[in-house]
Amino acid sequence: MSDRPAIDLKWTIIGAAVIVALNQLAAAGLGPALVPNLVEAMGDVGGLVVFALVVAVCSFFVGGLLVGWLSPGETLAEPAIACVVAVVVNGIVSVARGQLADAGGIVGLVIAAGIGFALGLLGAKVGERIQGDTTDKMRERGEL
Repeated sequence: MSDRPAIDLKWTIIGAAVIVALNQLAAAGLGPALVPNLVEAMGDVGGLVVFALVVAVCSFFVGGLLVGWLSPGETLAEPAIACVVAVVVNGIVSVARGQLADAGGIVGLVIAAGIGFALGLLGAKVGERIQGDTTDKMRERGEL
């Protein structure tokens, strides 16, 4: 049996909720100000890709960082899994709004899941570093 603790479902759900909220807030808050300028400077596709990356960093990295920092113990997998869940939830919201009607949208979701997973994992690692050593982490490593 592995010494690694099981995935904490509570922190995965909290992470997904935080990331979805951050994603929606970043898109709604930054979109009107950034998208027209980015599209004008880089064209339709380039501007929208750069905007998507800005929103991804704002939501996935920051969400992963918050969960990694605030959750007890070693919590790296939970924010990363939460990011993939958040991509699915955001995809469902986009379909409901009629924004994902073609295969390109589905491919974009798959790419977003990979990028979200990586950004969430990176954010969680930074969050764990900020949190430092805790008694929960030491207990997980068998040091207590």
